[in-house]
Amino acid sequence: MGAGDFTAGQRRQMQEAVNLARQICGIAFGIRIGALPNGRASALAAHASMRAASRSVLVAVDQDAHCVEIVTGSEAAVHLDDSACELAVLSMITAFEAGDLVGGLRSGLTLMAEHARAPKVLFLDEPA
Repeated sequence: MGAGDFTAGQRRQMQEAVNLARQICGIAFGIRIGALPNGRASALAAHASMRAASRSVLVAVDQDAHCVEIVTGSEAAVHLDDSACELAVLSMITAFEAGDLVGGLRSGLTLMAEHARAPKVLFLDEPA
């Protein structure tokens, strides 16, 4: 399924998921669905072309290659760590395998946004 293979309703749902994720944590998210001929390198190139890439997160999905890549910009990575991204990928893959691409993207974006929103906890007995 390429980017042009989605119904208007599916496109709307994906846009709503991107908008909600941004509202939750303030980070810009993007979705790219299509071939990633060079794997992560292709995802990195797509992320670099995003507006304000340093403050953005890209979820790139190549269904034919069974590949999901998450690329975080340098500023976004401060709030969104690798473990949250890995958990989001697992959540998305589970939904994708059940045939729910849009639902998988929605759950992955929400999971990352919720994690990025969570305040960092500092304990008074730990040195700053």
